[in-house]
Amino acid sequence: MKNLFTFFLLILLTSSLYSQANFQKSLHYTREGKRDAYKKSNGGMELITNIPMDSLACVKCHSSTEKYPNGDTIIAKNYVPSCNDCHNFTTGNTVAEQTCLNCHSRQSYERTAYPDIDVHKAKGLTCTSCHKKGELHGDDGVMYSSLKQNGAIKVKCVDCHTQLSSNSSHNTHKNKVDCAVCHTVGVLTCAGCHFETVLATGKNRAINQIKNYKLLVKKDGIIRLGGFMSHSYNGKTNYIISSYHSHAIKKNATTCTDCHANYGGSIAAITEYNASGTMTVNKWNSTTRKVEGPTGIVPITSDWKKALKFDFVTYNGDKTNMTSDPTKWDYLKSSVDNAHLFYCEPLDDATLTKLGITRKPTAVNTTSELPKEYSLSQNYPNPFNPSTKISYSIPKDSKVKLVVYDALGRIVNTLVDEYKTAGSYDVKFEAGDLPSGIYYYKLTTINYSNTKKMLLLK
Repeated sequence: MKNLFTFFLLILLTSSLYSQANFQKSLHYTREGKRDAYKKSNGGMELITNIPMDSLACVKCHSSTEKYPNGDTIIAKNYVPSCNDCHNFTTGNTVAEQTCLNCHSRQSYERTAYPDIDVHKAKGLTCTSCHKKGELHGDDGVMYSSLKQNGAIKVKCVDCHTQLSSNSSHNTHKNKVDCAVCHTVGVLTCAGCHFETVLATGKNRAINQIKNYKLLVKKDGIIRLGGFMSHSYNGKTNYIISSYHSHAIKKNATTCTDCHANYGGSIAAITEYNASGTMTVNKWNSTTRKVEGPTGIVPITSDWKKALKFDFVTYNGDKTNMTSDPTKWDYLKSSVDNAHLFYCEPLDDATLTKLGITRKPTAVNTTSELPKEYSLSQNYPNPFNPSTKISYSIPKDSKVKLVVYDALGRIVNTLVDEYKTAGSYDVKFEAGDLPSGIYYYKLTTINYSNTKKMLLLK
């Protein structure tokens, strides 16, 4: 009996340690999403601040005035993510809905901006009704860079909505358009984020919220919702456009004319683009002293860097006082110092035509030397000793990772891990002290992955 008890105790301890090891790879633990969007190598805002994420208070996401769900005070300087961030184990394992919303504040703001609309909330569903324990705890053992990375979010609409009704919209858009594009009322964003306040307090300060719009982007070959955020820092400006999933879901939220100007829809962004080649995303209103956003859809075109128009603002009040004085917000400028697409890409020309865009986008970088497709070439020479050249091409600006593995799948060298502009590249691989044998090199971008084999002979 004693041996049996010991056996079960070992199982419980092993299970606990395994679970904890997985949690330390989860995004709730690593907070890698913010870092991934911000860092230089991904084209993020660090390019204009030159301040590494590790120097920012927002990495830890807490101040010393905040408390854990069980009531204990958080000591910011000693803070390390743990189960106690979400669970109050004195009352059980269930996580309170408000605990989720305390950190995922945009979803809380959505409920205020779009009250009594979300069909899931009306049915009594909570965050954990869709986002299960395995997803939140990182049970798959994969360390994701962002919740936007494939696999990080497990839940899909069709997990519950297994039987889609046969109608013209579903039949036409199936496997081409994400459900949320049509069934979401709108996206919500905070405009004009003031980075000096982040540095001073670790808190975000934005001029106002913008709602009732939908950016349209592509990800994994499917049309999806996008969102944007604009920032300023020391007179410099930045915006990010990313794939996004709003939670303001309605059964019948969108009609054909909401997206298709060629079906009779009156869509401001498409009308403006057809006339001038530009689309106004946000604009400073000197009377209300706020930033006004777009209404309706804004399709992201391949010339987005040239086409999208932003007005940027800055805050001239006390950076350390989080009660903003509306009169201290001022127009800064309309020029952009940095911008990037994050886990998304522009719509292709065929899709733009279907939406009613008659002006063909003109690429910002117009050169016949740009590659037409992604490619990864066979290394040369092969076999090699001690060095070889690996060539690859990317047709669009993208985060690129090029990694060399041994025959057991262990990483032996990371040759590239940064944001690259469209073009063709050569990378030299030095085998150094590696033993003879078969090796593999893998190229990964948001839209492409390929692996090839090479042979080292010494």
